Amino acid sequence: MNTGRQHQHRGRTTEAVVVAALLERGFSVSVPPYGSERYDLVLDTEDELERVQVKTAYEHGETEATVVAEFQTTVYGSDGTPRRTYYDGDEIDAYLIHCPDRAVTLYVPYSAAPKTQMNFSFRDRSTYGEHNRKTVNFAAEYVIDEQL
Repeated sequence: MNTGRQHQHRGRTTEAVVVAALLERGFSVSVPPYGSERYDLVLDTEDELERVQVKTAYEHGETEATVVAEFQTTVYGSDGTPRRTYYDGDEIDAYLIHCPDRAVTLYVPYSAAPKTQMNFSFRDRSTYGEHNRKTVNFAAEYVIDEQL
């Protein structure tokens, strides 16, 4: 399988896992047809409808017990030239980030996410000094069961 197809396959697999997790928790989920929207799904939280971008996290190669989610996407111009872009608050309301190596899905409101990527630590808070705790994104605080 070529690299582009592998990337698409991973994305589709992640979306299926995330949708299943949401349905298991009783949420209503809609998927826009044709894949032409900047969001991957619409989540009905009963309070509102949220446009959600689904991302796959990967293990951070240098930092133990940390995963990274990148928030970029590739858009192709009319001439077929790829261009890396990022999302904005007019396009999506939240990210759902699946960590396949840890079988967990994280929910991050768009307003709480940096533009390009976000790291999540699976280590216990007590393993960090007081100063570092303020700058670390602890995965346990973003698990969908805690956020939704």
